[in-house]
Amino acid sequence: MDCVHLTPQTPLGENTLGLLLLYVYGFRASAEQRASLAGRTGQGTCYRLYTENAYENEMLQSTVPEIQRTNLEYVILFLKCLAIQNVLDFEFMDPPSQDNIVNSMYQLWVLGALNNAGDLTELGRKMVEFPLDPHLAKLLLMGEQFKCLNEVLTIVSMLSVPSVFFRPKDREEESDAAREMFVVPESDHLTLLNVYEQ
Repeated sequence: MDCVHLTPQTPLGENTLGLLLLYVYGFRASAEQRASLAGRTGQGTCYRLYTENAYENEMLQSTVPEIQRTNLEYVILFLKCLAIQNVLDFEFMDPPSQDNIVNSMYQLWVLGALNNAGDLTELGRKMVEFPLDPHLAKLLLMGEQFKCLNEVLTIVSMLSVPSVFFRPKDREEESDAAREMFVVPESDHLTLLNVYEQ
């Protein structure tokens, strides 16, 4: 059975700064590889749970390299730490879009990891030491500065795992009521902290 769905992180358009988790069809090359496994050791049949039209018109031929479909902030921070001055001219094996690089550099500047000249700041040097999204790395550093490191560690940990809230189809109301017991209206982050502390 080949349902061939996956959920890669996909950069938003050039004028936006976030990421979108997009539910998309997989890739034709992967589908062909899975089909060949059906008859590898004996007679077999591959049943695909999508239409021929979806295969022909909605599936890409092969996988888009991860660097071309994900956030580049940590990659750029790491390159800057390696003294790569001009990341726009860096020779990536699979070059990401210039817009994605520029947007990521802008976000690093907003976080204070890069200065106005695009050079790594002292804060940026500290942030790259954490194997985390730069936003979370800065959150940890600020937690130490503002004497709330334990709470911030908990929040970052909760953000680094799949959601603790589960909402089964046939029990939506019950699930929503259970979640309401933990909600802190001012902040999703404080809600996660509240869940952990309960």
